[in-house]
Amino acid sequence: MTTTTFWRQSGVAGILVAATMAVNAQSQTNQASDIAVPAELESQYQAALDARANGDLYGSIDQLNSLLTQNPNLHRARLEMAVAYYRASMYEEATAQARQVLSNPNTPEEVRETIELFLEQLESIRIASQDNRHSWTTSVSMGGGYDDNVNAGPASESVDVNGLSYVLDPEDGEQSDAFASISGRVNHSYRMPGTANIGSRPVQMLWQSSGSIYRKEYQDEHAFAVDVVSVSTGLALISRTNWRAKIDVKADYVRLGDDALALYTSLNPSYTWVSGKNEYTLQGQWMYREYMKEEDADREGERFLLGFDYTRNINRDLALKFGLSAYEQEGRVEHEQFDVQSTYVSGVWTAWNGGAVYARISYRETDYEGLEPVFNDGREEDETRYVVGASHNFRSGAMQGWGLGLRASYSDNESNIGIFEYERNLVSLDLTKRF
Repeated sequence: MTTTTFWRQSGVAGILVAATMAVNAQSQTNQASDIAVPAELESQYQAALDARANGDLYGSIDQLNSLLTQNPNLHRARLEMAVAYYRASMYEEATAQARQVLSNPNTPEEVRETIELFLEQLESIRIASQDNRHSWTTSVSMGGGYDDNVNAGPASESVDVNGLSYVLDPEDGEQSDAFASISGRVNHSYRMPGTANIGSRPVQMLWQSSGSIYRKEYQDEHAFAVDVVSVSTGLALISRTNWRAKIDVKADYVRLGDDALALYTSLNPSYTWVSGKNEYTLQGQWMYREYMKEEDADREGERFLLGFDYTRNINRDLALKFGLSAYEQEGRVEHEQFDVQSTYVSGVWTAWNGGAVYARISYRETDYEGLEPVFNDGREEDETRYVVGASHNFRSGAMQGWGLGLRASYSDNESNIGIFEYERNLVSLDLTKRF
């Protein structure tokens, strides 16, 4: 919500509060009128107002509805309920309550004028809200870099197989190459009318969708060129208090070289709790990996993941993040099934106007089921990865709307089976335009 929108909405609510004050003044001079709150209902009426003041809009509405059930002509309660509906972004309900008071012949003239002004401004906000339910963002990115181990080749030229040492063909070792990349992304968000009654405060509902395409082409090692097309859609919930949640379905289509590799389909729920400068996120994932080529068919199967992230916003310029996750990957054969546990710690520092630097260290442990073919041994791996980078968003001048990013990473993968051990360095530079 923008500052202008906040003050506009606060002003509209204030108009109707003024109407209730006028009704209150009228009731004090005419206790026989049906606009006065009976003494036996005064405490319930005040409790409803207190609930609204504390942000419990739906609780306030329920209490005011109870009052109106007992006394349908209690206009003060009906106008207060219109304010609660309005603050919950339930504009049609707010309008209905205000119009009911307006249509009553016993409503004082000065109150009528205030209600008519409220309805007029409420309608303009409702129309503006309806016109701005859809939002779109797009971006395109171009870049390039250098990879000193494109094929994740083993660090050693010799491999031990069942006690015998073999020298690898040079083409099976580390292959370095330069690459270029290009990507595009489209995001769409639809803000649903009204709010949801979840918890004590209103919850905004959004339907969010995105689509992206990415290509990474190596200069010489074309067999390792990667194409990824992704689409996702799902529901997001944003509370006006301190939490948010979402669940979406996603599909990733992957090509390697000139061939289709796989289609990954996933369901991704998450929940974030915000407490002061701290954020706690619990996330899950169900994924099915479907491979297109017969030689990869044994890798097909489901994945079940559970993860936790903690973010500490030290100040407006510095944030630290820590995470843990674990997942189980199924496969058609035992040696393609494995369990993964991983952890990471990262930090982002807004070092200058429009620019930031970041660093991340991650560790992943993978335990495979069964015995690895040929080597006749159970496979275990530990990967440590270090990433550093910087980004800058141009906010003025000829480059306004563009962003520049520099990233470097180092990976060290250790394994009890030598052919799966490797080291890898990667450096990239990207230029992104956002619309």
